[in-house]
Amino acid sequence: MEIENDNKKNIKMDEGYYRYMRLHAIVEEINSNPISRTADWYIEHNELLHLYHNHFNSGFASLHQEITDIAFRANCAKLDILLNKLMKEFDSYHWFSLYDYLEFNKTAIAVVDAVFAAIEMSTEDDEITNMFSGLTV
Repeated sequence: MEIENDNKKNIKMDEGYYRYMRLHAIVEEINSNPISRTADWYIEHNELLHLYHNHFNSGFASLHQEITDIAFRANCAKLDILLNKLMKEFDSYHWFSLYDYLEFNKTAIAVVDAVFAAIEMSTEDDEITNMFSGLTV
């Protein structure tokens, strides 16, 4: 059986993994040198912020409403606050707080991790339900 490697689902997963790893790379970069960045760096990362803002145009707080965990919901709200703050700072000063940007990326990682944990748990629950649904007593 031949596996099709270039289907849309695989490409989307690869892009998602790349974006997730980029969050980790940003955290590592800021932690390694938290002092200052070039103007070009701020421009590049402001463009990333705008990509997030445009992609999640309803805000992060509207993500996965089925996940009711208080920490997850708080992190989604925190992402909205930080994103707006960072974009306003860049618009005003052409830079933004590296501490807040670090927190944004760490929080985004936590949100992604929580979503995948919820999906994994849901899949396991479905498998157990399916296994027991075939049993008769």
